[in-house]
Amino acid sequence: MVSKDSFEPDGGRDESVPGSFTASSPGLPGSPRARRAGRPSPRPTAEPGPDATGRHASTAGSGRGRRRMLRRPTGRRGRLVMIGAVVVSFLATATVVTASVAGEQVDGFTLFAETDVSRVPVDPDTRPVELGVRFTADRDGVVTAVRFLKAKGDRGRHRVNLWNADGERLATAVPKRESRSGWQHVALPEPVEVEAGEVYVASYHTSRYRATQRYFERPVSAGPLRADGTAGVYAYGSGGFPRQTWKASNYWVDLAFEPTGSQQPEPTPSPTASAEPSPTPSPTASPTAPPTASPSASPTGGTPAVLDLPRVPWEGGPAYYANFPQARASGWTDPSFFPIGVWYEGVYTQQDIDRDKAAGLNTYVMLTDQSDVALIRRNDMYAFIPQPFSDRGNESVGWVIGDEADMWGGPGNGTWTGNYPGQGPICTSSREGCGLDVMKKESATVPSGDRGLRYANYGKGVMFWQSDPDASKFVNGFSSVVSNDIYWYTDPHVCAAPAEGPTYGVNKDNCRRAANYGLTMQRMREVDAMDGKRQPVWAFVEVGHPFTEDWAPTITGEQITGAVMNSVINEARGIQYFNHNFGGPCISQHVLRERCGDAVRPAVAEVNKRVTSLAPVLNTQSYEWEFNNGLDTMLKAHDGSFYVFAMVGKDTPTGDHSLALPPGVTGDTAEVLFENRSVSISGGAIRDTFAEEYTYHIYKITP
Repeated sequence: MVSKDSFEPDGGRDESVPGSFTASSPGLPGSPRARRAGRPSPRPTAEPGPDATGRHASTAGSGRGRRRMLRRPTGRRGRLVMIGAVVVSFLATATVVTASVAGEQVDGFTLFAETDVSRVPVDPDTRPVELGVRFTADRDGVVTAVRFLKAKGDRGRHRVNLWNADGERLATAVPKRESRSGWQHVALPEPVEVEAGEVYVASYHTSRYRATQRYFERPVSAGPLRADGTAGVYAYGSGGFPRQTWKASNYWVDLAFEPTGSQQPEPTPSPTASAEPSPTPSPTASPTAPPTASPSASPTGGTPAVLDLPRVPWEGGPAYYANFPQARASGWTDPSFFPIGVWYEGVYTQQDIDRDKAAGLNTYVMLTDQSDVALIRRNDMYAFIPQPFSDRGNESVGWVIGDEADMWGGPGNGTWTGNYPGQGPICTSSREGCGLDVMKKESATVPSGDRGLRYANYGKGVMFWQSDPDASKFVNGFSSVVSNDIYWYTDPHVCAAPAEGPTYGVNKDNCRRAANYGLTMQRMREVDAMDGKRQPVWAFVEVGHPFTEDWAPTITGEQITGAVMNSVINEARGIQYFNHNFGGPCISQHVLRERCGDAVRPAVAEVNKRVTSLAPVLNTQSYEWEFNNGLDTMLKAHDGSFYVFAMVGKDTPTGDHSLALPPGVTGDTAEVLFENRSVSISGGAIRDTFAEEYTYHIYKITP
């Protein structure tokens, strides 16, 4: 889900950016999926397309991915720091004190204490700069120290700081002594209380530092601590709040954090994407029509509605899942169930579950590895997991086996080195892509004999760049559920790059339309059918600002609703939400749980409620019929009634449009679901107004 953005080639120099000399991330955690690293280039740059191997020149895709390379965080929690009724107040300027440098023992959680930093290069840049790490914690607690990786040749003592998201300094300290190089652990004068979900920055001032570009393209977590693609921050000068970013660089600033309150579980590496929450200024999230009590999707009783029309090819609906024991045991064969998931989320508390259920979610895809699967199971939720959980049960319906390998691995029969983007060469040869080998090796990590579903997500390679035969090898070679993440409403480049949207007739004039999410579904279904077999194709919809460019669009509630419904009209068998903001005014990796999602959450919850109520209808095989060649439509029959879904197409203007009904669909009126109205049927047609490009109508006709 990352787009191809403007970029500085590795090894290039931008003297306004710290770390711009660094050639690459030296064998450290990177990410197959991160929202474009860094800030927009200060000068025009050509947007790169696929290279000679078919791979993207920079980290391609949308920004998630498997995080297997994360090293184990500090396993010693140490004692909890008890804070009295009066704690360190949030002062605009903290008193400078002298602090001590600790030894190797680090109490509490840190982000990088056990990461191998032996190959992290020293940057040639020698200008004074404040370097920091932007982080959040999943639990309330205290920060007891700031840590930084000192470069050889860096002389003198360094002031460390802790800031809140508004740039207010909460604490500062200067060590009594420092070692010549390596990790420096500077205790704060008093533990500083931090709130769960809020954003903070730990920083230090220097003129000599070590840096790793693209490190944070793969979100990093350690116990409750989270840091993502915008985590590495800097500010040139004599000192001040660091807020600029560059190519997801890690400037190797860390902290020591201790949770407060109830006892916390022992930390283990947890690849949860998270960062700073703050409100997203989206328009109010209102569905096409004012929400009303959701009518029943089907009447009780009635005779079966059957038409003499061809059917839209499908994989079998709920019956498909009967072939997979875990899905079958979990009730996925029930026609009243429709998968509605969220990508790369963690589940730790009942509150997490409650918030997700309130948003209408029922499935976690790429569940983070510290999540409580027993809690998910007790709440009748489901998960696709990237690696085994010792206590997994029927909640774990399948495995995530790949994410955007079509982009960062590319087509071809080359051999994968085992590196993810940001960790070094991806393929053993620069002349041939190795994405298929990535998928093969990732698939082999599923336990032998396991018959769970296998979920794969692809990106712009399958959608735009690759030939049909190459795309088919990805889509049809490894998975039993598949998706593609093209973010038409928010990708700043998808309709400008000649090799992307314009290949489907989508340019800047018709780029930001719900119908283009249906276009993604059409492409994936076409490729999926190339081997003569079918699997469920799920839709992927963003819920915020998934790109680091602040000037890129932020999706609105109405647009989310339109994207979901157009995907459903184009035969989506599940919905998945990308829940992370990497740019804009409100950074968050839990948009639907946090205040960043306040503007869109009502619309998401409402559309999910409607889709769930329509599950018995959606889980039937559609009929082929063209109601109007300028509209995107779907025709279903269930329990004595017909259901017509309609939206304007990608090139169709809004306004009044007619829908010619097929023979056998008769009546005087059609109920418009969720809008508390009916429309007349005259001359075998319905005429209605589609006020916006994201407007949808669902007509229920009972003969």
